Amino acid sequence: MTTSAPAPEPGRTEANAHFFRWLEKMRKDEPVSYNPQTFQWSVFRHADVTRVMAEAGTFVNDMADITPPQEDYDVFFRGNIAAMDEPRHRKFKMLVSKAFSAKYIGAQEPWITELARDLLDRIADRERFDIAEDFAFPFPVAVIATILGAPREDAPLFAEWANLLHASNTGVEGHRATAMRLKSLNSYMFEQIRKRRAAPRDDLITALVQAELDGRRLEDEEIVGFAGVLLMGGITTTAALISNIVLTLDRFPHVYDEVRADRALVPQTIEEVVRIRPSFSNFVRMTSEDVEIGGELIPAGELVHVWISSANRDANAFPDPDRFDIHRDPNRHVGFGQGIHYCIGAPLARLESRIAFNLLLDRYARIAVDPAGDIEFLDTSDMIGASRLPVIVKRA
Repeated sequence: MTTSAPAPEPGRTEANAHFFRWLEKMRKDEPVSYNPQTFQWSVFRHADVTRVMAEAGTFVNDMADITPPQEDYDVFFRGNIAAMDEPRHRKFKMLVSKAFSAKYIGAQEPWITELARDLLDRIADRERFDIAEDFAFPFPVAVIATILGAPREDAPLFAEWANLLHASNTGVEGHRATAMRLKSLNSYMFEQIRKRRAAPRDDLITALVQAELDGRRLEDEEIVGFAGVLLMGGITTTAALISNIVLTLDRFPHVYDEVRADRALVPQTIEEVVRIRPSFSNFVRMTSEDVEIGGELIPAGELVHVWISSANRDANAFPDPDRFDIHRDPNRHVGFGQGIHYCIGAPLARLESRIAFNLLLDRYARIAVDPAGDIEFLDTSDMIGASRLPVIVKRA
């Protein structure tokens, strides 16, 4: 039976509330809008967002033609599955899935759990700490580094690359800066691939090197690019998801108690957090032809921002959309995308967040955002979450 979530505790306003109010206004007043300063379009309603995702031939991902040529960016682009269109996307995904499958990810649960437990053990009995800096971010950093077979001491490099890749990624200058920052990542990954060809190991890079479909193997540049996608899509986004779990349940301590008493509710609680606070706020597509959407004619060659953070709160798709309800059924959010570009790393993100959430429930009877602490939020125009999140905890 579906029940309503209790009201948030008095005084606990929603994090980034002003941003969500803006999304609501845009859904109502300008559901398909054009920004003459950036020369870009935006879509905000669920129906339009899902249509953009479904019509992959009209709203394309491959923007190589408008990307300034940069050698190191081009290397990354070769294996960036998120920037591919059909039929190349389908063939590449089938080949990569030979190594990075849901079955493979599920088999990693034991050591990922131990890794998360070790990070929490380092926090020890502290009653105050920064859950973003001490756990939510270093956890997926260590997971991705380990999956790729990197030495534990190289984990700080992965943290640096993940932050740099998200720091500046729009416009001509942004692309150039990203290309420069990719140089060290590309060099590192090429060296790791060379080592795996000489001496295979039990890791993802080796599996990608050995993956074969219909006589085709991945080229080194494609493996490097796919590793870059894992960094961007598998570190900051998962860290943001864990921080969003804490931020949301801070407002609803009764839900925390309910889930702590019944762990079967953990997966659906995570899904509702992804709906109401998706890590990725929006993504960009480019029109391949003139197209009418929401009563507006968008010419070919235009960039379109697709606001999944808005679609997930559209009342036409979700009754009482601003209410946090872990019993919401159905919950067809688009927090991990939809269609052919559904996030290939979604199984890993769900596994990591489930492990992290269960361990936090095991260890703490209460987790509250520290009212005296300074929260540092991510830029909501790109991602939703916190990079600094001081908390006060009560041990179980």
